[in-house]
Amino acid sequence: MKKYLIALSLVGLVSTSCYEKLNITPPNSITNEQVMELLRTGNDETVTSIMGALAEALPAQIKGGSYTTFNQPFYAYNYQSQGSMRGLSGNDVVLGRTTPGGDIGNLYSCTNLNNPAADDPLGYWKRGYALVHAANKMFNILTDEMIESSPSEALKSYAGWGYITRAYGYLWLMENFAYPYDPSNASQLGVPIYTVYSDAQPLKARAPQTEVYDSIFKWLDKGIAYMKEGSSAYGNNFTQNGEGKINLGFAYFVQARAALCAHKWDVAVSACDELIKNYPDLMKEEQYVAQNKNSGTNYPFVYYASNSGFMNLAENPENIFGYTNSNKAYGSQNSLFNVMLGSYQMRIDNRLYDLIDANDYRQANFQDFDGMEYGAPSSEGFTSGSQMTLSSYVNVKFAANVGVGMKIGNTTACDPGIIDYSMFRVAEAYLMKAEALAQQGQDGPAKEVLNLLLAKRAKTGASLTCDNYSSMAGMTALEMVQLQTRIEMWGERGLEWYNNRRWNIPVNRSGSLDHHNPGLTYPVSGMTLYLPDQETQTNPLIVQN
Repeated sequence: MKKYLIALSLVGLVSTSCYEKLNITPPNSITNEQVMELLRTGNDETVTSIMGALAEALPAQIKGGSYTTFNQPFYAYNYQSQGSMRGLSGNDVVLGRTTPGGDIGNLYSCTNLNNPAADDPLGYWKRGYALVHAANKMFNILTDEMIESSPSEALKSYAGWGYITRAYGYLWLMENFAYPYDPSNASQLGVPIYTVYSDAQPLKARAPQTEVYDSIFKWLDKGIAYMKEGSSAYGNNFTQNGEGKINLGFAYFVQARAALCAHKWDVAVSACDELIKNYPDLMKEEQYVAQNKNSGTNYPFVYYASNSGFMNLAENPENIFGYTNSNKAYGSQNSLFNVMLGSYQMRIDNRLYDLIDANDYRQANFQDFDGMEYGAPSSEGFTSGSQMTLSSYVNVKFAANVGVGMKIGNTTACDPGIIDYSMFRVAEAYLMKAEALAQQGQDGPAKEVLNLLLAKRAKTGASLTCDNYSSMAGMTALEMVQLQTRIEMWGERGLEWYNNRRWNIPVNRSGSLDHHNPGLTYPVSGMTLYLPDQETQTNPLIVQN
């Protein structure tokens, strides 16, 4: 019988006492068959001892970080950075008061954006396969037969997490490295499909897009089914998630997004219905709109992160998946989009701002501070740090110079780095459902869904609908969805870039009054990344985009 400690699949078995507890042979004698039998027949405690560490590591891969191996550029360091950088390359986010330079300026200008030798595509590639490999480590030992016959709710839960993580990893890869899905083109290439974790396995060619998407939905269906069989004690529920846990909310969100990408409109509607049903509340105006609480102080700006649903998950009833600061939320979104830190000024393109209805309170998250001087916090005092001149159209959607639970003072006292991060929220589910309906020609139902969201974004005493929203007169239902998605999701996850890929909308800054390069255009064909050299030079089966 082959004696082999399955690599990385038995992280929980790290001590002699653990082996004694499970009543198995010593570590240097354990066999695959013994481990698999323990998992097939063991209770939750046994399964957790064997598989717990691997399973609990999956959420950390979703948050992710350190994707490159050499220069570690900021735009590839973690998921928040990657999403933020994609947003900068689009139409709706304007970077800075003056023309930006350096690497971030190049990304804003779409310069060298798709160079296979650069760090940029490599970081996105590594993130996708880091998710895949983390899941595959579990499935080196788990089989469907074992999972289905096991009495352990923990095992079913862990298997569900693994399938969902693998599906999400491949969706990420498809949104970055595969051209937008075209159902009339069966020859479109996706990415290589690996379901085993092994450095020795044969290299694979890029699978057809249809095969990749079919696999994604198969894994999602399995993952959701196994999670439903598992106990809610393992997070198989629809909770307000600030710990980055893989739960049913996360799973259905990934399913909805994948369905949009693969034109499975009915699947998208069904998944969004699950999200809307289980996350029934949206943010109120005071949670959504940043508020300057400088009254009674000697300072021009006092923005408390504690008041904002975007900075404090306790104030965000629509959060599906995110990370509180105590769960080590990366600060990249904060450092890039929080003007009160004294670094970057992320502004809204005036062309989008002008389309926000006067009765839509979301407009108040963008302010005309043109020429106003501002000092950020420092170790010396509340406003004695980096000095800047604030610009028109600057966003305060993510503004905070006082972190969650902190107070006015120097950086120790106010610590604006203590910030939560919402990655998926239910407002997007309304938009995804409306899009899926509109894509099927169901304009009436699509507008009804949009009306539910608009009713929650109207100023007190006002009413907003698709029929009275001033800038939407004459639009098709799909065009309405596209506009409302741009407004609602501004600055979040680089979503404008990824949606424009699907919608065949190029970067075109013509007519902008605040973009530094209003003559810039960039084609949709360039929004799909080249596969990195590190992959193409080591895998002879790979075909480049």
